[in-house]
Amino acid sequence: MNHRMMVIFVDASHADDVRQILEACDPLGYSEVQGVLGKGATGRKLGTRAFPGSSTCFMAAMSDACAADLAVRLEALRDARGTEEGLKLYSVGAEELI
Repeated sequence: MNHRMMVIFVDASHADDVRQILEACDPLGYSEVQGVLGKGATGRKLGTRAFPGSSTCFMAAMSDACAADLAVRLEALRDARGTEEGLKLYSVGAEELI
């Protein structure tokens, strides 16, 4: 069975919305990392006065069909909210080794 590892970055203030969408897609499993700091297309999020805020990163293993459904749902969220929240979705092939 083919699997995908989906990696999602979103502004921490919108993590709940992404979590609900992710759980509705019924992944094999996922992990959530809060307080992610860094720089992207929407600017720096370093948790400081100069660069406030942080992101949340989700990593989820799922079937190809589930990954396609997730992409459609997250695209709809991004279209509704706008690109300024920095929602990003990446997909890589995944093989369970152990």
